[in-house]
Amino acid sequence: MEHPTYLIFAYMAIWVGLAGYLKWLDSRQQQIARRLESLSSQVANQGDHS
Repeated sequence: MEHPTYLIFAYMAIWVGLAGYLKWLDSRQQQIARRLESLSSQVANQGDHS
């Protein structure tokens, strides 16, 4: 392989890694948002009962 070919693969690997990290962050943020919504509804229900 020529030198520029290695650079192209390295560049692609960096972008694939970044995309994977952003995808993981997105799923984590959605999990946290669902958990926060669940906790918020639990607090609202406790306020209704007292």
